[in-house]
Amino acid sequence: MLKPLLFMLTIVTLVAISLNIDFSSETSITQEPIKISIKEEILASPEEKDVPSIPSLASLSTAKHLHDELNLLLQKAKKLFKDNKDSEALLIYEKIIEKSKNSNELKVLKIFAEACFEKAIIHYIYPNYDADSAIESYELVKDRLENSNNKELLLLYMQSRLYQAPFISKEEILITYDELIEKFTNDKEKRFDKEIEELLFTKSFILMGVDDEGAMEVLDSIIAKYENQTELPDTVKFSILNNIELSIITANDPDKYIELATEYMSDSPDTQALLQMLDIIRNAQNLDQTESLEKWFKEHANYKFPDWDFSELRKWTNNMEILETQTRINSYLDSFEKQKYNNIYQPSSTINPTIKGNEEEIY
Repeated sequence: MLKPLLFMLTIVTLVAISLNIDFSSETSITQEPIKISIKEEILASPEEKDVPSIPSLASLSTAKHLHDELNLLLQKAKKLFKDNKDSEALLIYEKIIEKSKNSNELKVLKIFAEACFEKAIIHYIYPNYDADSAIESYELVKDRLENSNNKELLLLYMQSRLYQAPFISKEEILITYDELIEKFTNDKEKRFDKEIEELLFTKSFILMGVDDEGAMEVLDSIIAKYENQTELPDTVKFSILNNIELSIITANDPDKYIELATEYMSDSPDTQALLQMLDIIRNAQNLDQTESLEKWFKEHANYKFPDWDFSELRKWTNNMEILETQTRINSYLDSFEKQKYNNIYQPSSTINPTIKGNEEEIY
C-alpha cells in the first residue's frame, strides 16, 4: 500500500508549527476587477449601491501596530517554549489569543491561529498530556474561522479540525473528513480541488482494514475525475496502485486498474516493480510463484519500495483460512520486505534469491 507523505499530513504539519513556520508572512492576494455596467451604476439609487467602506489611515496604522506587537509576543513565547519554560509561554499565547481573536485582519488572524496551535502542542506534550485543553485550543480556531471566506483562513480552519485526530475515535475522524470534503466541495469559487483530493486520499487510508470496499470507492472517486486525461497527479497514481492491492484483498478483479497503471504510469520507475510484485501475490493464492519470484529479484534487485507499506497485505494473509496459502504468501512478503530493508539500510549489498527445499524462502 502506497503511503506517501500526505498521509502524514497531521503529524507533519504539527511538526512544522513546532519548527516555527511563520504564519504571519505577508501574502499578496490578487482580486479580479469588479465589472459594473455604467448604465446600472447611474440608475442605481444610493440605497441600492453597495459602497465599500475604506479603512482610515488611523485604523490601518492600528492594525499594523497590533500585528507587530503580536508578532513580537509570538517570537517571545516560542523562545520560552524552546527554553522549556512552558508555563510562561502558555501565558503569552493566551495573551496573544485574547488580543487577536476579535480582529478581522488576515495577518492578525493567522497569528491567532498559530498561537492556538502552539498552545495546543504545549498542552498535550510531556509532561502535560492535557488532551482536553489541546482540543479547546483547536476549537477556538475552528469556531473563529469556520465562516470565513478567505482561503488561507479556511485552510487554517481545516488544520484545526485535522489536528484533533489523535484525540478522537476513528468514527469521529471519518465524520471530520466527510464534513471538510463537503464544505470544500460546496465552495462556490472551487478553490479547494487539491485539498479535496488529499482529504479523500487520506480518508481511504482510514477506511483500509475496516471497510476495504469503501476505501476502494473513495479511491475510485479520485480516479474518475481524471478519466481520459493524459497526465495524472500523484494522488491518482497512488490511488490506482492502491486499488490494485485492495482488489486482491477484497477478491475483486484488478484488471481495470492494471490497465490504467500500464497506460498512464508506464514511465514510472515504480510501476513495473509494484505491478509484478502484486501479480505474484495475487497468483500465489493458488499456485507456487518461485519462478516468478526469482525473475522479479533479478530484474528489480535494487528496488527500494519507496512509500510502500506491507501492513494491509499482512492483515489479509493473517486472516486466511488455508494454512498452505497463508504460509506461501507470507514467505513471499518476507522476501520483499527483506529487500526493502536491505536496500534502504544496506544499499551496497545485493540480495541473491535462493530456494531452500520446499520452503520457498528467499534470502
